[in-house]
Amino acid sequence: MNLPAKTRKLPSVITLKNLVCLSVILLGLFLVTDSAYALKMNIDPPRVEMSIRSGEEQGGHVSVLNYDDEQAIHVRAYVNDLVYLPDGSNDFLSEGTTPWSVADWLKISPTEFDIPAGKEVQVRYMAEVPQGAVGGRYGVVFFEVSPSLREFKDKTGAAINVRIGSIFLITVKGTETYTAQLQDLIVGAADENGVFEISCNISNDGNVLIRPFGSVKIFDSTKREIVELKLNEGKTGVLPGTSRQFSVQYDQGKITSGKYFAQVVLDYGGAVLLGGQTSFEMELSP
Repeated sequence: MNLPAKTRKLPSVITLKNLVCLSVILLGLFLVTDSAYALKMNIDPPRVEMSIRSGEEQGGHVSVLNYDDEQAIHVRAYVNDLVYLPDGSNDFLSEGTTPWSVADWLKISPTEFDIPAGKEVQVRYMAEVPQGAVGGRYGVVFFEVSPSLREFKDKTGAAINVRIGSIFLITVKGTETYTAQLQDLIVGAADENGVFEISCNISNDGNVLIRPFGSVKIFDSTKREIVELKLNEGKTGVLPGTSRQFSVQYDQGKITSGKYFAQVVLDYGGAVLLGGQTSFEMELSP
């Protein structure tokens, strides 16, 4: 069955990229080198996932390691909101900006500390889920180092704040609602290299993060399968109340002129799979 031409606007929070702090951001191991200075810091774990019942709490710690043998560092820890831009990349906003913000649930300590050379500090966290809460909350705990002008500068001579983050994904156990829609399955025109794109939008109408994945199949007019392409193989997420576009590319030169069908099937964690089909014409130059 062909999909209806239905679109949904993304929440405005997804497009507020101008609000992101102008810092160097990486999740996981971070290493910056300069001819005069090297900052070396790591965190463990880079991602924390918790399933907690309403009215209960759960805690743990993130280890922040300074593996520079000579230089001590001063670290400030704080919570930011997490968003996924339409292209799937991460972005970060001030705490409490998004409907799924984890900031009110998550407490960390200490929030400012020194780490001697070659040592580590454990930052404790406690997630407290309010009574009656449902769904999921998401965010990131950043650990930011602010070297002095003498120690670390960019090419303009300005000091650079460096931060590394641990993603927090909290689900209220037993309250998850998985609802999603497949929208706007489109086959684009081929570019100058003969490569064309097949894309679709996934709308997350539930209350928890989903990670839709699956495949796009191309069939010819006789319903013979030409190729199967993986879609969102890395299982990147779609936050509650938002939508995202997923796409794959294929080489036009591998098929002949004629009528074709593109069929997509995705597993997003719900009770049923998402699926849709659209037809398209391929015309090759003689």
